[in-house]
Amino acid sequence: MDGNASALAQHYSMGKLFKFVLPTIFAVLLASLYSIVDGIFVSNFGGTTAFAAINQVSPVFMIVAAIGFMFGTGGSALVGKVLGEGDHEKAKGLFSFFAYVLIAIGIACSIILWFTLEPILVALGVTETMMPYCLAYSHIIIPAITLFMLQFFFQSFLATAKKPGLGLLFTVLAGVTNVVGDAILVGMVSQGDPTRAVQGAAIATACGLFVGGVVPLIYFACKNKSLLRLGKPLKSGRDLAKACGNGSSEFFTNISGSVINVVYNSLFLYMIGDLGVAAYGTVGYVNSIFTAIATGFVIGVGPLFAYNFGAGNTDNLKNLFKKSMIIVIIFSVVSTVIIELLSHPLANAFSHGDEQLVQITVDGLSIFTLSFLFKGIPTFGSGLFTSLNNGKVSAIISIVRTLVFNLATIVAVPVIFFHIWGSSYEAAFYGVWYSVVFSELLATIMTLIFFKKYKARYQYA
Repeated sequence: MDGNASALAQHYSMGKLFKFVLPTIFAVLLASLYSIVDGIFVSNFGGTTAFAAINQVSPVFMIVAAIGFMFGTGGSALVGKVLGEGDHEKAKGLFSFFAYVLIAIGIACSIILWFTLEPILVALGVTETMMPYCLAYSHIIIPAITLFMLQFFFQSFLATAKKPGLGLLFTVLAGVTNVVGDAILVGMVSQGDPTRAVQGAAIATACGLFVGGVVPLIYFACKNKSLLRLGKPLKSGRDLAKACGNGSSEFFTNISGSVINVVYNSLFLYMIGDLGVAAYGTVGYVNSIFTAIATGFVIGVGPLFAYNFGAGNTDNLKNLFKKSMIIVIIFSVVSTVIIELLSHPLANAFSHGDEQLVQITVDGLSIFTLSFLFKGIPTFGSGLFTSLNNGKVSAIISIVRTLVFNLATIVAVPVIFFHIWGSSYEAAFYGVWYSVVFSELLATIMTLIFFKKYKARYQYA
C-alpha cells in the first residue's frame, strides 16, 4: 500500500478528518462563487433586469453541468472502492474512460443547446425584456459547458486521488480569474450598459471555467504522484452504468433543484415581477454557499467511506459516520445563526440601492434560512449512500427531497397559510418561503429512517 492509499485507510480523529475535507470544501465553495460574483457585479453595474435574466437562465446550465457532478461523484465512489480492493490499474482505466466519455457528452450538449436555447427560454417564461440579456450571457457560456462539467468531475476525483489540496489550488486560480475578469469587464468596461455587463460576466466565468477544467485535465494527463492518471481507458459499459447509477442522486439533485428554481422564479415573477426574481436570486446565492460547503464535505469524505467500504474496514466506517454527523449538525446550526444575523448586509450586496428589493430579500431570507437547520443531514445521507455504491437509496433521498417534497410543500403550505390568514399577498409570500423549511424537515426525517434501515448492512453505526 503506497502513502496515498494508506492515508485513505487511516483512523481519522475529528481534527484530521476536518483537515482532510477542508480543501475540497473550499474548492467546491469557490466554484460556486462564479454565479455569485457575476450576480454582485451585474446587479450593481447592469441593473435589476439584467440580474434577474442571469438568474432565469442559470438553471439551464446547472442542469447540464450536473452530468459532470454525476460522473464525478458516482465515478469516484466506484474508483475509490476499486482502490480499496487494491486494483490500481483498473482504477486508472475506469477514471480515464469516465473522463473521455464526459468530454464527448459535454461537446454534444454545447451543440444541442446552441440551437435550442431560445425555445427553451421561451418555454421557461423568460420575458421579452429579459430575453436579450439571457441570450447575450448564454452564447458565451454554451461553448464552455464541457469545462463546467470537467470542473465538477475533477473536484471529486482529486479527493479520491488523495490530492484535495490541488483541487483547492485549481479552484482558487479559477476563482481569481473570474473575479478579476468581472472587475475589469463588468465593473470597468461595461460602463453601466446591461448587455455589456452580462457579456462581461459570461466571459469572466468562461475564463474561470477554462482554468478549473483544463488545468486539472493537464495534471492528470501528465505523470503525477497521485493515485490516478489519464491514460488508456478501460472501456466498460457496465461500470459506466454503475458509476452513473451511483451518481444519479447528485445528478437528479441538481436537475430537481434547477426545476424548483424555475418554479420559484415563475411564482415570484407572477407575484412581484422582476423584483421578486431578483430577491429570490439573492436568497438562492446564499443557499448555494451553504449547499457548496455541505457538498464539499460530502465529496471530501466520500473517498474515505468508499475506500474503507471496499477494504471491509467497519471500524473506520463507524468512526467516519459518527464524526461526520457531528460536523454536519454543528455546521447546520452555526450557518443558520450566521445567515440570520447577516441577512440585511447580504441583501444590500445585490440591491444596488433599491430599498424595496432589500426589504423583500430580507423578509424571504429570514424565513428561508431556517431550512439550513435541516439541509445538512439529507445532503450527507445522499452522499454517504453514493460512496457506499448504493445509488438506489442515494437517488431516492435526492429525488424525493428535491422534487417530491419541494413540489408538495410549495402547494400545501401556501394553502394552509391561506386557510389561516385568508387569501392575501402575505399568505402567498410567506407560504412559498416556509414551504422550503417544511420540505427539508421531511427530507431529514426520511434520511434518518434510511440510516437506521441500512446500518446493519454497511455497519457504519
